[in-house]
Amino acid sequence: MSASRQSFAAYRVLVVDDQEEMIDLLTRMLRRIGFADIKTAFSAREAEGLLNQQAFHLLLTDYSMTGNTGADLVKKLRSGSLPWATPSDTPVIMITGHGERDYVLQARDAGVNAFLIKPVVLGQLEAKVTAVLRG
Repeated sequence: MSASRQSFAAYRVLVVDDQEEMIDLLTRMLRRIGFADIKTAFSAREAEGLLNQQAFHLLLTDYSMTGNTGADLVKKLRSGSLPWATPSDTPVIMITGHGERDYVLQARDAGVNAFLIKPVVLGQLEAKVTAVLRG
């Protein structure tokens, strides 16, 4: 295991998606990259509860979900107005099947740090994660 992968073990990640298969895939990929503490939520509302309970170092969220979108969740996080344990400047990677310009702009305007288009591949995920966490 490389030094960079070992160092990801100390990070807590929250993965938000309303599709169980996608959460399973992302969780497996994150474990391969070296993350050990991975929490999951199946909606923006469920994610809000988790963000209130403990601090996360990284948030991966789907854009399109039943109920509130991933962009809605990021806007709330970035507002800093909610009593969340997770800091408002926590890096966020938006994962979506929509690569159209409007979706990308909405995600950027919400405060997303990086954007991945489905299907997600391990190398792309690792590159984005490394970029947002290590600058």
